[in-house]
Amino acid sequence: MSSGHLNAQYNLRLPDELKQKIAESAQELNRSMNADIVARLEESFGQKFGDLESVPTEELMKELAKRLDGFSIVAVK
Repeated sequence: MSSGHLNAQYNLRLPDELKQKIAESAQELNRSMNADIVARLEESFGQKFGDLESVPTEELMKELAKRLDGFSIVAVK
């Protein structure tokens, strides 16, 4: 039986506290909770390969160290 939606559906269980955060964010941005979740997921995938300027340098260094296995990073402030 078809629901009439063209997009895939997925039943998601999440903690009440996280659901409340999503609801508040969606309301602030004047969009549905579903749209907020989709936008956040798309953004998270985009950061991995896309706009590295928005990723803090320390996070990039940690990721590099993890990938180079055996190296360590010391952040100096």
